[in-house]
Amino acid sequence: MILLYTGDGKGKTTAALGLVLRAVGHGYRVIIAHLMKTLIYRGQYVGEYLALRRFLSDYVEVYSLDPDQHLTPRDVFKTAIDRAMEIKPFLLVLDEVNNAVSSGYLTAKEVIDGIRSLPTEVNVVLTGRDAPNEFFEIADLVTVMESRKHYFDRGIIGVKGLEW
Repeated sequence: MILLYTGDGKGKTTAALGLVLRAVGHGYRVIIAHLMKTLIYRGQYVGEYLALRRFLSDYVEVYSLDPDQHLTPRDVFKTAIDRAMEIKPFLLVLDEVNNAVSSGYLTAKEVIDGIRSLPTEVNVVLTGRDAPNEFFEIADLVTVMESRKHYFDRGIIGVKGLEW
C-alpha cells in the first residue's frame, strides 16, 4: 500500500508516526526517512526521535539529514530505499518527500521508481505539503490535511512536544 498525507494542515508526520506505533505494536520493522529535517531542533533532539530511540529502537531505523555529513534529501532517500530492499520492513515512511520533490531535490519519477523497486510487502507512507499529482495517482490512500486555524498565525512557533 502507498499512503499519502499532504496539505497545508498540521498532522502529516504525526499521522505517519501513529502508523509507526501501530506497526511496531504488531512486531513489524519500520524505516523512517526524514528527507527535509534534521533530528535536532534548537540544539535538542526532536521528541519523536527521542521516543523512537528510547522505546522502539529494536524495530525502527531512522535516517535524516545530517549537516555534518553534508547529506542531501536524495542521499537520505537512496539510503532508505537501499535499506528497505535489504531488510524488507513492513513500513517505510518517507517524511517530507513531497516537499523534497516540490523543492527540486528529487523528482516524482525518482521517488516512484524507488517505491516500485521495493518488495511488495513494504508499505510506503509519503508525507509533506505540495504532493505532486503523480503521487495522488499511485497512492492507495490519500488524506489532505486542511488548516483552518493554527497558533502559528498568532506568532506561536516551535512548541516543544507539539512540533518537535
